[in-house]
Amino acid sequence: MGFGQHQSFHLRVNWLSKAAKMVDQDPRFFFDDFGFEKIGLGRNMFKSLKFWALATNIIRENKVSGKYVVHELTEFGRLFYKYDRFIRLPLTRALLHYFLISRKDLATSWYWFFNEYSMGTSTIQELQEQLRNWASMISRRPVSDSSIRRDIECIKQVYTMGTVQSADPEEVIASPLASLGLIEEQRGVWMKSQPKLERIGLDALYFLLLDWCFKSNSFSVTLDELQLRSGLWGKIFNLSINQMLQVIEQMEADDVYEIKFVRTNQIYELHVPSTDRYNFLEMAYQRRVTL
Repeated sequence: MGFGQHQSFHLRVNWLSKAAKMVDQDPRFFFDDFGFEKIGLGRNMFKSLKFWALATNIIRENKVSGKYVVHELTEFGRLFYKYDRFIRLPLTRALLHYFLISRKDLATSWYWFFNEYSMGTSTIQELQEQLRNWASMISRRPVSDSSIRRDIECIKQVYTMGTVQSADPEEVIASPLASLGLIEEQRGVWMKSQPKLERIGLDALYFLLLDWCFKSNSFSVTLDELQLRSGLWGKIFNLSINQMLQVIEQMEADDVYEIKFVRTNQIYELHVPSTDRYNFLEMAYQRRVTL
């Protein structure tokens, strides 16, 4: 399990572009003792950058000939770097969020908050207590209170830290995920928010379906599963049933999305084709980006 690995620095707009560029040039970049100087960050920020690049599925570790570890761009990382490394598209923001909260091993608190924690409104103290209780059940090692507090604070920053003006573009501290509109925080009370669908986009939601079907070796999903199952629309994006039905209706009306929504024995089920998810994703980027 991974708690507190962000070094108390939240994800920032320009960081992932830097990480992708450096790893593309040097697969051993994050193992360089002076890498932090080359990229212009402090040592702890450098460690944080590595965490965010791994947690958002921009890079992954790999062993060369079984001898030493390198980093390489993932399938998503290559598309990110080619088409939208400055995170201008809702598609990219939505997928960064999806990959982040799917990493139970690395970004455990993020996984818990969206996939396991069902309360819509909570105080910070309640969140800390519930995360602490859950962590004690699933972690082999004790998780410190300070790690719990730092993770809760960092989750808030990732999803609420909007645009902050700065004379130096390198000092922009806005989080690229804040504009998704998934969390509101007022006077110490957190609320999971239902986002506007245009902030997510049909392409991201369709990619999630393809990815879930690929990983589960299944090509159908019920409406209840869409709402309640980890890794699907309801949990990942806080979508309501009405929003999901709206998405399905829009997808059925568009030839880009090859789905069928059927009713069998009182169960509403979505049939999804065995389409290569990353081929679809590249075509989705090509529809929206001029290189």
